[in-house]
Amino acid sequence: VSTQSTGIAVDSDTELDSTNLLKPEGAEGSTSPATSAFWSLEFYQQFFNVNDEIVLDRLLHACLPLPSNDFMGKLRPSPDIYGPLWVCITLVFSTAISGNIADFFASMGDETEWTYDFKKVTIAATVIFLYVTTVPASLSGYLWWRKSNTELKLVESLSLYGYSLTVFIPASILLCINHDWIRWILVLVIIGTSGAVLTLTIWKLLAGEPRQMALIITVVLAALHVALILLFKMYFFAQSSKDPTPTPTR
Repeated sequence: VSTQSTGIAVDSDTELDSTNLLKPEGAEGSTSPATSAFWSLEFYQQFFNVNDEIVLDRLLHACLPLPSNDFMGKLRPSPDIYGPLWVCITLVFSTAISGNIADFFASMGDETEWTYDFKKVTIAATVIFLYVTTVPASLSGYLWWRKSNTELKLVESLSLYGYSLTVFIPASILLCINHDWIRWILVLVIIGTSGAVLTLTIWKLLAGEPRQMALIITVVLAALHVALILLFKMYFFAQSSKDPTPTPTR
């Protein structure tokens, strides 16, 4: 009987360890669905159990690049996936539509007929969802692999990165303006808001790490975020109308 009891205890511990990376900070001592197996539907319901007021508050703080803005404190102890998911979906369509509108403005006056580029939707979705999944998963996985003092659950990093793209949505609409200098100003605004919020939050999270290691991780993640912003500008909003060439007079 004692052998069977021990076997059950080991199996239970193994199952709990397998869900530990995904589980929010406040879920260790709670009951179902937090203790459900990670392949069950009940486990993921907790990440969508959020109301509009909380989501709006997190969206607002994702756009405040202030040192006093404790954005991770807004996500803990109950980070959600609902808000970030809708941010990403909205950004995919706003970027694709705005990119096509920008191309239309740039083509005005050309002899060739303008056509809608449906590939922009696919490319926007691929880039955005790859970024908000692989980068935060790599960050959480790396800290877990190093047995770091900084505990960052996967769902927390996914929520952080998803909300950090909030300011991209209004910026993508304004990038339709057919002047390249205005677009570059908007790029700097995105870097100064979304990039600053993300960088400050990660830097605060890594406070318990060796300073050199924390600086390297923060700089690499900040560089990836800036690269994403520049990619959006150079691919979706690269074209702008050119001033007509004056006709020489005789």
